[in-house]
Amino acid sequence: MAVIEQNSAPFRPYARLMNLLGDQLITDKIIAVIELLKNCYDADSPSAEVRFSNTCNMGLKYLSDKEMSYIEIKDNGCGMTLQTIKDVWMCPATPNKYDKKKRKESYTPKGRVIQGEKGIGRFAIHKLGEKIELYTKSKGENEVKLVMDFSEYDPEDINLFNSEKVLAHKLLEDVQNTWYVNSPAEEILRDSGTTIKIYNLREKWSKNDFDNLYKNIQRLMPPIDRNAASLGIEVKRDFDVQMYVDGKIFKSDEIITFDDVIDRAQYFIIGSINEEGIIDFEYTSKNPQRCLKRKFNLLNKEERSEYHYDLKGIKIAEDKEKLGCGPFAFSFYAFDLRKPDKTLLNEDLTKFIKDNFVYVLRDGVRVYPYGEKGIDWLNLDKLRSTVKAGYFVSYNDLTGFVYISQEKNHLLKDASNRQGIVNINGAYDDFTKMVTAVTQVFNTEMKIDKAKNEIAKKKLSVLSKKALTDSFDELKESLARIDDKNTVKTAKKFVNTYTNYLATMEDKVVVVEDLAGLGMAVEKSSHDSLRLLLLMRENVRDTILKLKVDSIKNDELITFLKDLEERLAIVYDDMQLIQPLFKIQRKAIKKVSILNCIKKVTRYFRYEIDGKIETNVMSIKDDFIVMTNIGLILQVIINLVDNAVYWLNAKGAQDKEMFFKLNPKERTLVVADNGNGVRDDIVELIFHEFVSMKSEGRGLGLYIARELLTRINAEISVIEDDRNKVLPGANFIIKFNGEEA
Repeated sequence: MAVIEQNSAPFRPYARLMNLLGDQLITDKIIAVIELLKNCYDADSPSAEVRFSNTCNMGLKYLSDKEMSYIEIKDNGCGMTLQTIKDVWMCPATPNKYDKKKRKESYTPKGRVIQGEKGIGRFAIHKLGEKIELYTKSKGENEVKLVMDFSEYDPEDINLFNSEKVLAHKLLEDVQNTWYVNSPAEEILRDSGTTIKIYNLREKWSKNDFDNLYKNIQRLMPPIDRNAASLGIEVKRDFDVQMYVDGKIFKSDEIITFDDVIDRAQYFIIGSINEEGIIDFEYTSKNPQRCLKRKFNLLNKEERSEYHYDLKGIKIAEDKEKLGCGPFAFSFYAFDLRKPDKTLLNEDLTKFIKDNFVYVLRDGVRVYPYGEKGIDWLNLDKLRSTVKAGYFVSYNDLTGFVYISQEKNHLLKDASNRQGIVNINGAYDDFTKMVTAVTQVFNTEMKIDKAKNEIAKKKLSVLSKKALTDSFDELKESLARIDDKNTVKTAKKFVNTYTNYLATMEDKVVVVEDLAGLGMAVEKSSHDSLRLLLLMRENVRDTILKLKVDSIKNDELITFLKDLEERLAIVYDDMQLIQPLFKIQRKAIKKVSILNCIKKVTRYFRYEIDGKIETNVMSIKDDFIVMTNIGLILQVIINLVDNAVYWLNAKGAQDKEMFFKLNPKERTLVVADNGNGVRDDIVELIFHEFVSMKSEGRGLGLYIARELLTRINAEISVIEDDRNKVLPGANFIIKFNGEEA
C-alpha cells in the first residue's frame, strides 16, 4: 500500500485539562494546602502563613476582590525570577527538581531535602480556587505578579453575569496568563518570598475543616522524638507555619501532642531494619518494668522462632538477599485501650491515639496519607479479623513513625495524587510487610507484659480470700470483747456464703477445664479421622465402579479389604485414646503405666511424627505406675507433645528430635525437644490460662496440664538449667508425688 500523504502533529490539549488534573491529582483540599506549604519549605523559607479571609462570604460570587473570600499562602523563601516563572512554574511536570535529584543535588542551600519532584504540586492551586494572584520576588530582583483565571480553562459554569467570556472550550495554548513586573513591589515587602492569593474558592471551609488543616499543619513537621536521635535520624524543626482565620490566629481545641504520647506510652519499640532484613531494636514496657535489646534476621524463620516471633498472616519472601524497599527506622508507641491505665491515659489522649496511626516521614517530612484517621495502611484490623485478633496489635492502640529517605529508599516514590506510595517492582509491598512484621514483634513482647499484669492481679485476688478470712477473725475477736453475738452470727453467715460460692465456682472451673481439654483432643482426632474416612470412601466408590463395569479379581478385593481394615483400626485406636478423656471415664481409678501412655500418644500423633521427628522412648525397665485415671495422664502428655510438635515445626530445622525420659526412682517424666526452648522471660507465664506464644494458640494446653496434675498431687515445671536438660530445647519435668487421685 502506497503512502499518499505524511506529516506529524503534537497533542493540543483543551484548557479544561488543567482543571481535570487539579481535581484528579490533588484529591483533597487539605492536601492541596499542605502541598503549597511544601513548596514554601523547598524555597528555604523559615516560616509560612496560611490566611483565610472574608470567610462569611464563602460561596458568594460576583463580589469585589476586597469582599470576596480568599486563601492566602505566604512565605519569605528564595522567591522566583520572571525567567523561573516562565520556564519552570508555567511549565507543569517540569523536570527541574527531578533533574537536580538525578545530579545528586537533592538539598536546598539550607540543607533541606527537596520534597517536590514531579512538577505538579502547583495543581493544588487549581483544587482550591478559580482565580489566582501570585506575587514573587527573588533577592536583588523586581517583584513579579502572575494572574491566572481558571474559569477560562473550563467555561461550563458561564452564565449571564459573565457573558462577556467566550462560551466555547479553548485549547490550552489559547488561554493566556498575564504577568507583570512591579517596581516598587506591590506585595512582597521583604528581600525575597512568594505570596499566593486564591479567589473564587471551589469549596466551603467549615470549623471542622479548619481543625483538620491545623492538625495536618502540625503534623507536616514531625515532633521532636527523643528516640529518633538514637536511630541516627536528625529531625530539624526549622520551619514554622501560622494559620489565621479572618485576621485571628487559629488554634485547634486539641492540645494533646505527640510529645504527650511519647511521654506516657505504656510500651514502645525503637529500631531499624537494614537492606538484608536484619532488625535491631530496643523494647521497653513501663508496667511491668522491662527492657530488652535484640538483633537478628527477620527474614530467617529459624532466627525468628528463637524468640517465638511467628509472622502469621503476612508472606515474607525469606529467600530475598535484599529488600526492595531499602532500609528504614521506626519508633512505635502503644497503649492498652481495652484495659487502660488511668494514671497514664485521659479522654483527650485516648482520642488523640485513636486519631493518629503510624506516620511515614521521608527526610523529616510527612508522606500522605499515612497516619491519618481511618487509614489503616498496615491492614491490622483486617488481619485481626481474618487471622487472629490477639496476634496483631489493634489499629487503635498503636501510633508512631517510620523513617525513610529519598537517598536510601529511592523506589518508595509518592503517587502522583500525593495519596500514597507507588508499588515499584514490589518495593511498597516489601515495605508494608516488613513494617507489619515489626508490629508483630512489638505485639509479642506486649502480650508477655500484659499477661504478667493479669497474673499479678490474680495473685492479689487470691490474697484477698485470705484477707477476708483474717478480717473476719479480727472482727470476731473484737465483737467477742463487747459480747455482740448477733453481729458475729451475721458475719459468720456471710463468710460461709462466700466460701460456699467460691467452692461452687471452683467446681465449675474443673468442669470447664475438662471440657476444654477434651475439645482440644477431639479437634485433632476428628481432623485425622475425617481425612482417613474420606480416603476410605473414595476407595469404596472406586471398587464399586470396578464391580459394575467388570469383574474384580479376588486378590484385588482382598487387598482393598485389608487396606480398609487397617484404616478402620487407626480410627478405632484414635477413638479409644479419646474415650478415657470423657468426664465419666475420669472417675475410673486404676494402675496407669506412664510408658504405655507415652506410646499411645505418640501413635496418636503419627502423622506429625513419623518420618519427620525422631522420637526416643526409654525401655520398659524405666516404666513406673501411677494410681490414677488414664484419661488425666493421656491429656497431660497430649498437650506436651502437641507443643513440642508445633515449636519443632516453627523452628524449621531439619533434624527434629523429641525425647521422653522416665525415672522410676524419682517418679519423674521429662518431655524434651531440640526446638528453641522456652524464653527465660516467659517461664513464669506459660502455665497460666490464655497465655500462648503460638499464632493460633488458645493458651490452655499447659494450664490444663498443670491443673490436672495438681488434682493428683503431681507438679510440672520447666527445666531451666542447661546442665539438667535432656535436649537443648524445651524441657518439661513432671514429678508424681503420690499415687492417689
